[in-house]
Amino acid sequence: MRTRLERKKIEKSSPSIIDVNRKRLFSLGIIFTLILGMLISRLAYIQLLKREDYYHKATNQWFKEIPIGVARGKIFDRNLKPLTNQQKNQYLVIFPELFQKTDENLEIIAKLTGVKNYILRYEKILGSRPVQLKVVHQDQTLIKEAVGMRGVYPVESEDRYNESGLASHLIGYINKIDNTGHQGLEKAFDEVLKEKQTFRIGAIVDAQKRMIPGLGYKVIQESRPEERKNIVTTLDMNIQQIVEEEFDRSHEKGSVVVLDIRHGEVIAMVSRPNYDQDDVAASLNSNNLELFNRAIQTPYPPGSVFKIVVSAAALENKLVSLDDTYFCSGAEEIGDIIIRCSSYERGGHGLINFADAFSLSCNSYFIQLGKLVGGKEILSMAEKLGLGRKTGIELTEEVPGTLAEDDYIKGAGIGNISIGQGTLGVTPLQIARLTAIIANDGMDPGVRLIRNIIDDQGNILEDHNQNTPQRLLSQETAKQLQHMMEKVVSEGTARNQDLTGFIDAAGKTGSAEAVSDRRNTVHAWFTGYFPTKNPRYAITIIAEDGGSGGRVAAPTFRNIAARIQALENERKE
Repeated sequence: MRTRLERKKIEKSSPSIIDVNRKRLFSLGIIFTLILGMLISRLAYIQLLKREDYYHKATNQWFKEIPIGVARGKIFDRNLKPLTNQQKNQYLVIFPELFQKTDENLEIIAKLTGVKNYILRYEKILGSRPVQLKVVHQDQTLIKEAVGMRGVYPVESEDRYNESGLASHLIGYINKIDNTGHQGLEKAFDEVLKEKQTFRIGAIVDAQKRMIPGLGYKVIQESRPEERKNIVTTLDMNIQQIVEEEFDRSHEKGSVVVLDIRHGEVIAMVSRPNYDQDDVAASLNSNNLELFNRAIQTPYPPGSVFKIVVSAAALENKLVSLDDTYFCSGAEEIGDIIIRCSSYERGGHGLINFADAFSLSCNSYFIQLGKLVGGKEILSMAEKLGLGRKTGIELTEEVPGTLAEDDYIKGAGIGNISIGQGTLGVTPLQIARLTAIIANDGMDPGVRLIRNIIDDQGNILEDHNQNTPQRLLSQETAKQLQHMMEKVVSEGTARNQDLTGFIDAAGKTGSAEAVSDRRNTVHAWFTGYFPTKNPRYAITIIAEDGGSGGRVAAPTFRNIAARIQALENERKE
């Protein structure tokens, strides 16, 4: 038995229950405080540092990202009329991996979009890539049924291109998968037009990826948007429309170029056949070369329009006057070849002066004149007037064309180049520029297609100033050429087309022998300008496989010029 003293000693040496409990509570408090601190730190980490990451992961659970076309700057004409993004349309975006291709579903989609069932089943709704189909029949009952389908979402989107394909070769087209420009301005100004901002648009969906009615869409911004850049071209949409309509009225293949003579601006440019900018694949395997811009990519033999160059070389070097004569027997023999004149069947033009030989396009006269001038001087003048090299237009597809080699012109080739045949190849834009130089009294302002780059508010971000005009021909030579081109219309190869009854114009016809589709053919040329006093527009036309330039191309020039003149008169009122 312990004594009372011993028990007192034990009690003094052992901690009390209160003290033990106090220490335990203190320890638990520290532990809970540490845990709470860790939780708060974790929440702060999630809320502050990882907020965006978890936000996107969360929204991905109830958003379905929908493609709505491409983010891209617009292309305008000179009057700020849009050449792209002209209208909005309703589309159905279908995700093949979610969509159930039942007969009933396909029938509803087919009725709304106009695409046949079997095409939807076996061609369109395949793989994993979303399919965007335009709604062509606005049936609200069917649209509601389509929206209720798994993997089908309605969107409203701006069409990049016009269904008419207006100015398609100038504008070009884009690869919608990566928003990259291919051909035309879309390619040349891809970095300007492609928007730097990135965003997603999503439909609020349920667990089955079906759109929840009434909740609609939400745009999720992923980066700070930069100012969108748009292109203002030199084109006139109304004149472009006129040119396309008039060429399509009579021709299937060829090109037209309209230039502003004073400023070198491209007012209109047409290439045919045309293509669908939203269905480029249909033209990739075609033999018609629809994707080629024939105005700048196809070098044609110039035929008699090249006589302008021969005439310029002769006049500039003071080798001939307008009254100087040669005898035309209907054909010229050079070496072992004989080149006929258009007058061959009736025995030739006889004694004919320079001005009449030009207006009547006498081959015999120009072959003799070409031998007098010499091949080197003719080719030197051709280069001076911009042939054999690019014009500098802001399109990457432009080709320089071809001029004859020195060896070619030493023999019988001088006869061919004197009448625009042989190894010569020129583009319609080059001939239009040459025509504008003559109409502008020998001054060349260059060629341009772009006026400036603007933002969405119309503020100019980049001003594409025109080139400083350069004198390429003396004013005296230009005036003599103008006189002869006027004579073509009033008395020469274009006189039967009644151009003077519609407009006051000058020009030159051409019929160029060529090989097309493995057969011999003749392309019809007409290049001219109007009015003859204070000229405003230069127009060059080539109709492939057209035959006579006077009978085929000149009437198209007349119709285009007359409508442009009428448009100008309306604008003045």
